[in-house]
Amino acid sequence: MIEEEQEFDFDFDILDPTKLWPEETVPVKIIGKMTLNRNVDNFFAETEQVAFCPANIVPGIDFSNDPLLQGRLFSYEDTQLTRLGGPNFREIPINRPVAPVHNNQRDGMHRMTINPGVVSYFPNSLANGSPMPAAGEEGGFVHYAEKIDARIIRGRSESFRDFFSQATLFWNSMSVSEKEHIVDAFHFEAGSVKDKTIKQRVVDIFGNVSPDLARQIALGIGANPPAQTAGSAMTDASPALSQENTIKTPMTRKVAILIENGFCAKSVTQMMGALKGAGVASDLVSSRMGMIQAKDGAQMEAAKDFTTADTVMVVFYLP
Repeated sequence: MIEEEQEFDFDFDILDPTKLWPEETVPVKIIGKMTLNRNVDNFFAETEQVAFCPANIVPGIDFSNDPLLQGRLFSYEDTQLTRLGGPNFREIPINRPVAPVHNNQRDGMHRMTINPGVVSYFPNSLANGSPMPAAGEEGGFVHYAEKIDARIIRGRSESFRDFFSQATLFWNSMSVSEKEHIVDAFHFEAGSVKDKTIKQRVVDIFGNVSPDLARQIALGIGANPPAQTAGSAMTDASPALSQENTIKTPMTRKVAILIENGFCAKSVTQMMGALKGAGVASDLVSSRMGMIQAKDGAQMEAAKDFTTADTVMVVFYLP
């Protein structure tokens, strides 16, 4: 979070959705805690029908000039009209506000509310002007009056043209192993390109991020290192961008322990206890679900097999 008067204090546009706010420049502030205390009761009725619409805000919050947000303010409405079957998607239980809503909206597909009376407009005399918008003193919504001294144009600030400095910041912030993962990823993506000219363009573009990164990509995909590139002059790094710097605990991870007939029950039990003590969940996985015989005659139940255990959800361990 920053103060409004700090908006233009940075060398990047804070409203550019392709840019991040480095934590070393804008320190993270804890503003509250959200506790997820249950799963949904019905996946379709809740998860599939929830309408995340950024135009729905409460008093105390207003819209920034973020161009991405401004576009989504109206496009999400169109999305819900199509996806959820009409203009009354806000009356679906998962989208219905906790406080009752009184307005002049009527009819349309899937209308749930039965409104008495003949009035569906405002102002009106037949219902003494009711329902009417609440004033700010009554807790009604009031837009924030932002003061500006500028011309309104259809354009972006020059800082939006900075395409490489934050990419360089990200690369500079990675550990050795993370950089290896990034290079391998580009070997896979750019290596799948058939046209050698396009491959070379990819390498040349990354020369603007880091000549070292470009050379490593070129080496893996059969392209030439950039012949001449200044690269980014940025030498700053943001340790907060590195997972090795920020993930300090294994808590909430899940480990799959592979067992088969003849496994060592003692070592598995010890491993499960150690994992639990570290806050790590564990599943027993085998070639089939059910009771698996250990070499000492004990039995342990495999909750999943190789078909139902997803490799992207767990870290596998073979005792």
